[in-house]
Amino acid sequence: MPNMTQGLKHDDIIYSTSTSDSSLPDESTGLLPLQEGSDSVTSLATATSTIMSSSTLQSARRLLYVSHFFNQFSECTWQFCLVLFLAAFSNYQSLILVTSYGLVSYSFVCAFGSTAGRFVDCANRLQVARQFIGFENCAVVLATILCYMLLSKKELLQSSTEVQKESLSDWKGIPTDPSSVLLLVGIHLLGSIAALLDSGFRVAVERDWIVVMSSCSIHLASGNPSLEDELAAQKVWLSDTNVNMRQIDLSCKVAAPAVAGFFIAFFDDGSGRDHGYDLRGAALLVGGLNAISLAVEWICTRKIYYDIPDLALKAEKSNDEDATLVESHTKSGGNNTEVCVQGRGRRCLGMTIPNGLEVYFSQPICWAGVSLALLYLNVVLTFGGIMTAYLVWRGMNMETIGTWRGVSSAAGLAGTFVYHLMAKTTDLVNIGMVSVVLQFLCLTSCYVSLYVDNDSISYALLIAGVCFSRIGLWVFDIAVTQLMQEHVPAPIRGLVGGVQQSLNAFFTLVAYSVGLFISDPKDFYIYASTAYAGVALAALFYARNVYVKKSTLFPTKFDDLQN
Repeated sequence: MPNMTQGLKHDDIIYSTSTSDSSLPDESTGLLPLQEGSDSVTSLATATSTIMSSSTLQSARRLLYVSHFFNQFSECTWQFCLVLFLAAFSNYQSLILVTSYGLVSYSFVCAFGSTAGRFVDCANRLQVARQFIGFENCAVVLATILCYMLLSKKELLQSSTEVQKESLSDWKGIPTDPSSVLLLVGIHLLGSIAALLDSGFRVAVERDWIVVMSSCSIHLASGNPSLEDELAAQKVWLSDTNVNMRQIDLSCKVAAPAVAGFFIAFFDDGSGRDHGYDLRGAALLVGGLNAISLAVEWICTRKIYYDIPDLALKAEKSNDEDATLVESHTKSGGNNTEVCVQGRGRRCLGMTIPNGLEVYFSQPICWAGVSLALLYLNVVLTFGGIMTAYLVWRGMNMETIGTWRGVSSAAGLAGTFVYHLMAKTTDLVNIGMVSVVLQFLCLTSCYVSLYVDNDSISYALLIAGVCFSRIGLWVFDIAVTQLMQEHVPAPIRGLVGGVQQSLNAFFTLVAYSVGLFISDPKDFYIYASTAYAGVALAALFYARNVYVKKSTLFPTKFDDLQN
């Protein structure tokens, strides 16, 4: 086929990637995402965007941050409190409910992540955002009501006579009467649905809305900007936005549990941990927080949509014949790759996992995404629940663990500033390579520490490695996110982002599945080996399939775009 891109149609959308001729660096290589509103497939930087004032764009971005803060704060609060609720249901005698919830929720995201992403591509952007926001928060509110009901049942059980208690069956402290089982199933399902919808909303915002908004920043370049100046302006806008979004994420991960813990202590009557019903007030508070979050996100999203006219372009294009992208097939030959995706709106949710993977792996940037997903195997060499339990088993006190957990979180936040500095001096591919190697070296220190007999040296290697690895992790996360924002074509941004979420969930499932068979703290090194191997594979895949081949995958001169 000729080394040119074809025009967008209402029913058939064809995206072509060619590496055989670098004379067309912007249209043929897909350096930046595609603009839906143009008559031909061009980069966002060369597309005609609605000119707006700088203050309007900045105002829209601030609203995006406000919406994202409420989304993440309410989500982190819910996830933290849910673990406590599930533990309370078993009278703190078992973690089986916590484990089962994790497996079910990640399975939902793994199985239906690509479908959620497909929906992002198919429908009007405001409609997509409203449905994700509304159904997610409503699911959490309903789940908190079920938690309240189950905690109330435990209150009645605690106040009942011994004869009544003996008539009620339980397994490892978990009530097994029909009504309790139904409530537990409902909590698992509603929580999993909320996790899936949250994943879809993140794809819509981070992989689509932000990219479209960045196309409006190209006119902010001073003077009479060249194409390179416009590209640079868009890259800077994307970089700044991605960094700020991650800073909000990490801040909420630290602040939300602390705030939730304060309110849980406020509702605790001091009668002891066996009285799970002390959490009933906290359950209602979490539900109320999500109701407030729903209103704030709804208002902010609507305001952003109407402030940025480009966000409506996809809707205008799709109204005639419900043009969407459902069925995909890939034709490869030599150095040319063509991805054709076509279908109807009524079938937009019919995308199968194999179809989604086929489209995903046809993208030049796919191996960067796979490398990022492999890092999700590392759920142990972090200051999470598993490593905390291991350190307690080795004799470290909780105050020390809490202190180092805070240091680790601060290191992750510092990673966003490191990325911001690196983005000014080198390109994204190099940033990704440096950061994933840094993480690998830091986790090498962690892994070696498991075989050191001297406790002081072992602790120093383990804790230092974990803390510094968080810098590499978040720098790599932002770099890969922006690479995918810049190089995934517009018609399939949602699908590719949804498949990425599914891959992340899949490798998290693998990690938790390993943990099901390793319960003895003495075998912690086996669990750690899985995490270490995942990071090693991530570095290898990225180095071999992205870094070494960057001149082939991305023929545009990166250094020129940085100047």
